[in-house]
Amino acid sequence: MAYVSQKSHPNRTKRWMISIVIFVVLQVIFIVIDGTSLEPRVNDSDNVFAVTLRGILESKLFNEGVAPYSFPLFNLILIVYVAALFLQGIADIISVVIRKR
Repeated sequence: MAYVSQKSHPNRTKRWMISIVIFVVLQVIFIVIDGTSLEPRVNDSDNVFAVTLRGILESKLFNEGVAPYSFPLFNLILIVYVAALFLQGIADIISVVIRKR
């Protein structure tokens, strides 16, 4: 029996569908939790990470600029996820263009 090598390339459609489904599920969870007592508590300790996160979350961008949610951490997660999707989209476009050459 001969072994036939298959090209291993990522299935972009499947990856994008999974990413979009995760994004929609996160948004539904954020909508349900936002403005209720179920919001997570951000630790206000003297930890460098907590102080940095608090500074980022209290910035004008996450409270006024991009603020679909009243809880700033949800706004931060939304922006990071959208940026990651955007960068992945650019990388996929570039890989398709390069592959066609």
